[in-house]
Amino acid sequence: MKHLIAALCALTLVGLTAQADVTLRFNGIVTGTQWGGGYVNGPGAPEWNSCKFDGSGNCARDGDTLNIQTQPNGNYHLDIIGQDKDNKDFGFTTDASGNIATINDGGVAHAAIVDGELHLIGRQITFDITPTNCANACCKILANSNNCTCSGSAAIMLGLHHTHWWGARDGCAHIDGSLINVDFNVGELGIPAGETNIQFVGDVTVTMVLGPEAKEPGPQGEAGETGAQGPQGKQGPAGADGAAGADGAAGADGPDGADGAAAPCVDCAAISQASFDLACKLLALNPPSSISEFRDCVDAIATVSSIGSGGNICPDSYPDAESCSAYIDSQVQGIFDSKFGE
Repeated sequence: MKHLIAALCALTLVGLTAQADVTLRFNGIVTGTQWGGGYVNGPGAPEWNSCKFDGSGNCARDGDTLNIQTQPNGNYHLDIIGQDKDNKDFGFTTDASGNIATINDGGVAHAAIVDGELHLIGRQITFDITPTNCANACCKILANSNNCTCSGSAAIMLGLHHTHWWGARDGCAHIDGSLINVDFNVGELGIPAGETNIQFVGDVTVTMVLGPEAKEPGPQGEAGETGAQGPQGKQGPAGADGAAGADGAAGADGPDGADGAAAPCVDCAAISQASFDLACKLLALNPPSSISEFRDCVDAIATVSSIGSGGNICPDSYPDAESCSAYIDSQVQGIFDSKFGE
């Protein structure tokens, strides 16, 4: 039996540490080629940044997909760009089987779970840089890659982006270094209106036009005419009986009954005798060493008896005493001396 239990426990531990693969689909979006980004970190990675978007380390890339080896109930982080150059870094969690469960850390806008796989969500945008007296001004980081062409297109994730126009500074040297970083947004319908033109304050001849521009939805069309009613179909079979209805409201309360006869009172002498008899029997094997011990025992038994009577003690049953308890207490010394005194 011990061997069987040990084997079952071993199988349980194997199940708890089972690994799975989460597939990341890039959907043509270029990531991780600038500023040292492009990593997946989390449980199961042999060392920090050992799973890279290019498929090196403990990850395997097959074309536009990357297989991330995961563990159950894990929390993983995708380092899209190494520094704080944009807001695309995010994370995901895994369930008890190691499969992807939720997206967290701000990835909702540009990532989604589709058929159990992790997808980067983006849009194809175009860019067109105006002619300039410096060809190197077209060199920039767009779509997370070095691109020295003046026009073209690229798949870019949704959300805020950070463009680094390094050619206008290093190649042409007529734009201040603090002016080469420009932000722009990519929405589900394209570039928001008013953000399609990027022009640098340092040189008005360098302008990039982004597209497509997001269009506002047109007015709703008029409702079509209602078609003619078709002939009535055959009557279907009767349905099953419905469930029983809820109980109705309770009726009004009836009148109160007549008061019952008062219970007979309890004689204090009976309570006193019973308290002393029981106290003496309880203390027979271990006699009290002081009258205070005996009084405590008697008082406890008398209190229980009084409570049991509901406080209905005959008023004429404790003569010359203020109460039944006082009457009982007045007899303690005599009973103690007769039963336990030397």
